[in-house]
Amino acid sequence: MRRQRGVTILMAALCLGLTVVALGAIDIGNLYFARREMQRTADMAATAGAQTVSNGGACASATTSAQNNAVKGNNLSTSATVTVVCGRWDPSANAGQSYFSTSGSPMNAVQVTVSEKVPYFFLGPARNVQAVSTAEATNVRSFSITSAVATLSGGLVNGLLNSLLGTNLNLSVASYQGLATTQIKLGDLAAAIGVGSMTQLLNTNISLPNLVSAMVTAASKSTLVGATAITDLGTIQAAIPGGLQVALGNTPGTNGLLAVALDDPQAAVSATVNALDVLMAAAEIAHGNSAINLNTALNLGPLANISAQAKIIQPPVIAVGEAGTYANGTPRASARSAEVQVYLNVNLLNLSLGLTFLGLPDLVSVSALNLPIYIEAGYGTATLTNTMCTTQQATSQSTIVANTGIAGLCIGGDALNNFTNTTTAMQCNQPATITSVNALGMSAVNVSVGSSSPASGLNLTLQPAQTTLTFNGVPNSSTAYQSTNTNAVGSAAAGLLTQLAAQMATSIHATLLGGDVSAAAAPLLSALVSVLNPILASLDALLVPLLQLLGVQIGVSTVHDLGLACGQAQLVY
Repeated sequence: MRRQRGVTILMAALCLGLTVVALGAIDIGNLYFARREMQRTADMAATAGAQTVSNGGACASATTSAQNNAVKGNNLSTSATVTVVCGRWDPSANAGQSYFSTSGSPMNAVQVTVSEKVPYFFLGPARNVQAVSTAEATNVRSFSITSAVATLSGGLVNGLLNSLLGTNLNLSVASYQGLATTQIKLGDLAAAIGVGSMTQLLNTNISLPNLVSAMVTAASKSTLVGATAITDLGTIQAAIPGGLQVALGNTPGTNGLLAVALDDPQAAVSATVNALDVLMAAAEIAHGNSAINLNTALNLGPLANISAQAKIIQPPVIAVGEAGTYANGTPRASARSAEVQVYLNVNLLNLSLGLTFLGLPDLVSVSALNLPIYIEAGYGTATLTNTMCTTQQATSQSTIVANTGIAGLCIGGDALNNFTNTTTAMQCNQPATITSVNALGMSAVNVSVGSSSPASGLNLTLQPAQTTLTFNGVPNSSTAYQSTNTNAVGSAAAGLLTQLAAQMATSIHATLLGGDVSAAAAPLLSALVSVLNPILASLDALLVPLLQLLGVQIGVSTVHDLGLACGQAQLVY
């Protein structure tokens, strides 16, 4: 009997223990369920708040959006507390694990904390439970400094690409204009290359034919790209010889195609780039800094024989990123134009000065006229300073500040020396004898540009200038290309070489037997300048667009907006 009572007590204790465990499991399960529901609420609220921030809303709007989502959208208890904090998610600047800070610019993230006292049914007083979630959304703009569609010439682009790549392309201007309006998503390009992330894409080195082949595949994914553009890309791909390599990511030690300025490079997956911009920049990167023969591209026919070569010191870079600056003031997203050296020698083939003012034009002979010109263009920049996304593409906006680079031009007997000079600043130190004139059997009158005392050529420097441009969010809109002519140089009205000719009018001199006879030969000098002006204007019409195709902006900045990808909020912690 005593043994039976002992067993009963033992069984009762065991049952009681099991009951306590079961009741505890119920309480713990309830606690876990409540914690999971709070986390779901915090995640959705943070996502809603981040989306509001990316759409141009201030922190107050983001806070309201997050709180409304938590309370109304998720049926949160009235006893729960929702705390919303705006800030910046930045793995490169903020400490882990959340990488979130209330400081930093631009604001791109929202952190939501949901807390509530959850009662224990059996095991004691209520316990405070909280869930924290951080979501970020980045507005990504892609843009470049390039040539406007309106300036494209089929022969000009063919000549330049053939010089860069050793090809024999002969596409029409309509073909190149079609490529200039062909947009390719970076995500589609990555898939076509066979990489799984934006980071892998930026770490890729690829042959130029394979890159263009991937562009064909990626462009085919878009319903907005016509069959003709895809066919033209295929034609170009087939013509490019093997062996030309391109780095896709631009780094301090490597000239690459894309400068992606994002804390999370994967946010660039929906960003777009332009087929022609990519093709031209990639061709320059693949060519390297050896000299490019531009004689075919700069053909003036019977007017003049042009000897021209260029050297790319730094190729252009396409920017993909968000607005604002890093803590040290460096812009986050910045496109760069090319840094290029150009040497031209203009030889007039049909020189007719119309010297009837002498009365004896048949007794006046003029030797061939040679004009040696050197041009050096430092790189310009375009920096994304602000983006504002709305529910409509037409009302979404981005602000880009364009800075032209320092440019130098000179005419001189030593102009060619600058082409191989890598140590000192550009300068023509010797006057250039451009022609000589014999009249009535007398000794030749030498005509030169520059000064003999002190010895100097004609030197012209164009200082950088800054202009702010505003773009909307509509792809390939009428405002996708915007130019600013900051120095009255490089436009159709006042071209690069035309500007140089205006300076030359006051720097041209005539000497006879070592003596200056410029005053006596003023009609002759004026006639020479009059002959040169239309020649240089015609050369301008080819040279300026050619330099812009290379990504060079001298006195004029043309920024090409490649698209605005408004932020899709994603949970990051």
